[in-house]
Amino acid sequence: MPIHVDVYHPGRLIIAVVRGAFTVDDVREAVQQVLASDVLHYGKIIDIASPTAPLDKAGVEAIAALVSRNSDKPRGPLAFVVSPGQAADNAETFARLTGGLRPVKVFQSLHEARKWLAENSRP
Repeated sequence: MPIHVDVYHPGRLIIAVVRGAFTVDDVREAVQQVLASDVLHYGKIIDIASPTAPLDKAGVEAIAALVSRNSDKPRGPLAFVVSPGQAADNAETFARLTGGLRPVKVFQSLHEARKWLAENSRP
């Protein structure tokens, strides 16, 4: 699977790493895995620094709609990590569409993303 999801319960952190080509169905499966784990309140890092074929706008909107359907549950902050110089359009579109659900920010550094999550996560 091109999306690998790890849940770190002691740190209340979810890290999803996207590598290679991926589809809306791949993202849907990863989101459903997180929903089933009942850890939406954890902080999340989504590393999309090296996907070879990013989702189109319709795909991003479909994933935002899926996530929004479960908006009655508390959410942890979400940090996207993109590579320097990479267009962050998809991450920014997703952040705009779901930003009211929780803090969302786009970074070009994993270190900065982790620092921001630590500052924006509830104990």
